[in-house]
Amino acid sequence: MQPLPDTDLVVATPERVSFDYQVAGLGTRAIAQILDILIIFGILTAVFFFASAVSIVGSTGAALVLVFGSFVVIFGYFWVSESLWSGQTIGKKAFRLRAVGDRGEPLTFAQAGIRNIVRIVDFLPYAYGVGLIVLFANGKGKRLGDLAAGTIVVKDSDHVWLWQLPGARSLPAPPAPYVAAASAAELTLRRLDPELRRLVSSYARRRPDLSLEVRARLATQVQASLRTAQPDVFAQSGPLAALDRLADLERGVL
Repeated sequence: MQPLPDTDLVVATPERVSFDYQVAGLGTRAIAQILDILIIFGILTAVFFFASAVSIVGSTGAALVLVFGSFVVIFGYFWVSESLWSGQTIGKKAFRLRAVGDRGEPLTFAQAGIRNIVRIVDFLPYAYGVGLIVLFANGKGKRLGDLAAGTIVVKDSDHVWLWQLPGARSLPAPPAPYVAAASAAELTLRRLDPELRRLVSSYARRRPDLSLEVRARLATQVQASLRTAQPDVFAQSGPLAALDRLADLERGVL
């Protein structure tokens, strides 16, 4: 894969559409990490007070609560957050960062676990010393945990809407129902959600002027609706093919 001028990571979708991701910079990652650490510190403070309450019953129990609770909080916070929020912690979400797979795919539960268990080594000897050395050495913005899990932290991409594109016009209201008997294509379009119908209508007119990347992003953002509207096409060829099929129906191309 050849790098683009302003791009750090380029991946391809099953529809053979290339997407580019900008790898997160060290400064942004560090600030996001500081926010996460502050949150962890707050939780650990609560654990400490709970352990202090347990110490009234017995010092051994308090020590176990403090040690075990601290371990669970430190590693569970990152692991659970990134697993549930598709590669984001609160810090990453605040600064619009996301951990993804090497090919741009969503982070899996196993990958989240690996990258955060290896965080122990990354943190050595102090303040991510090993992690920083590895990050600069490989030149790909990856710490040791990313290399082990096959992940990378990127800047979260913005949503793309047709009305945000140059030359876009206000989306029209869906056409009124015909009095005469409707065709099979029109019946399919009538069953669409009104918002999806407006999107399809505008997309059908502007499709020749849109790049494959923009078309694929638009399809991805409404893929849940496309799966319902065109389940067979969606299952066989993906969201972009389903959106193109609806656009063809809109233009009367069967």
